[in-house]
Amino acid sequence: MSYKLGLLLSLAFLMSILLLSGDLLNVNIVKNSLDSLATTVSYRISRDGRISEYTRKLVSSYKATLTVEGGSATSFRIGDTVIYYLSKDYDPFLLKKETMHIGVKRSAVVGYYKD
Repeated sequence: MSYKLGLLLSLAFLMSILLLSGDLLNVNIVKNSLDSLATTVSYRISRDGRISEYTRKLVSSYKATLTVEGGSATSFRIGDTVIYYLSKDYDPFLLKKETMHIGVKRSAVVGYYKD
């Protein structure tokens, strides 16, 4: 009889561990997705010299937000360093009760890539 009670208690513990590991895996996936998107955004800012409408649409297609440090400038000079943030919201299973805001901070040098 006691092994049944132990089995029930261990199942609750096992389920919480599975949900926690699922949260950690999903946070890692979102962070890696933002990191690869940031690589593309850095290349486009460097090549175009501005934050184009195509770049904004690309970011919004990933359901992420793009914020430029230092205001809302969209056009830059050659040699400027543009620091920007990409962020995305994530609703965890067990990690937190509210929505998590996951983000990355990256920079791009305008005019680094030449055609």
